[in-house]
Amino acid sequence: MMNSEHEDRAPGIDAGAPADAETQLQLNRERLRERLDREKDGPGPIDGIARMAPLAREFVREHPYASLSGAALAGVWLIRRKPWRALGGSLLAGLLTRQALALSLSSGSQLLKGLTAAARSRQASNRTP
Repeated sequence: MMNSEHEDRAPGIDAGAPADAETQLQLNRERLRERLDREKDGPGPIDGIARMAPLAREFVREHPYASLSGAALAGVWLIRRKPWRALGGSLLAGLLTRQALALSLSSGSQLLKGLTAAARSRQASNRTP
């Protein structure tokens, strides 16, 4: 019974000393990160990008003109080759249509809610003499 009471505490904190909220939050975050690391099957694409970001920043600091030249060349390549066309015009049009429909439906529902709220307030004001 004694072990089960103290198992949920972090190893660095005394059992009798109450920890403040910030410390508990930090410890919970660390435990969650450790659990997620253990459960991961392998590194994902975001992990690779996150690891490459500091290297890219360092490269840009050391070689600003080369970075600017590379970005300009990449921009020219994107403009000339238009790789997004490989996705297909119908796919892009479908995505844009879907987004426009979602926006119009959400704004329409907000308009409807506003109109019904105004009508209800008018009815309430007409009821009270």
